[in-house]
Amino acid sequence: MIESYKKNLFIEFSGWFIKLTDFADKAEDVYSLPKLELVLHTGNVIRGCIIGYDRTRQEKLLMVIGIPDSNPKSEITLVPGSQVAAITFMDANETLRVLEPSATVSVLELKRSAKKVEEDLEKSISSKMSLVLDTDNYPEENRRLVLETIKFLPSIFESLTEDELGKKAVVENIETIKISIAEADSMVLQNKELNIAISSGYKFPHKEKERIKKEIESVL
Repeated sequence: MIESYKKNLFIEFSGWFIKLTDFADKAEDVYSLPKLELVLHTGNVIRGCIIGYDRTRQEKLLMVIGIPDSNPKSEITLVPGSQVAAITFMDANETLRVLEPSATVSVLELKRSAKKVEEDLEKSISSKMSLVLDTDNYPEENRRLVLETIKFLPSIFESLTEDELGKKAVVENIETIKISIAEADSMVLQNKELNIAISSGYKFPHKEKERIKKEIESVL
């Protein structure tokens, strides 16, 4: 269990704020949200569940709702993320269970998914496009990241080719898509190969999909 904590809980504070907000956006009710104690630099402690993180503001505000089963009233606290000095998971095992419910992605699952994505891409753009994955050599902890990324591709390319201009740009310029793991996100199109390098930090899925789409548009 200690190894599981080291592997799954060592995430930067901002990463946790994003991850917990994303989970809250999908949760059916507040009772299922991970419960935390946020220790501030002032020494004050806020107990509750993170339900929002606004990084567009200068203060990068967190929205925390009081623990619902201990107080029938809705208590909402807004606090700048930079003020958080420590995070205590009030039930670390439960936090891991609800946030990391899926098992490790196997090499075989990744290969099967890659084949399915290639088929879906061909349907989306009415043209053959190869997907190049280093399935046997991705680190185990990165396979799910690769899987989530390639699953975005069919709908992204369907959107990119919804008109004749977009379809022409894609078909004439991209024959192969290669996915690699890197320290920072990047996108390079060279010799009709689109190299999508992805970093391992946690991201909002819908925002990541939109980022990839915009970066593909920028290199076409």
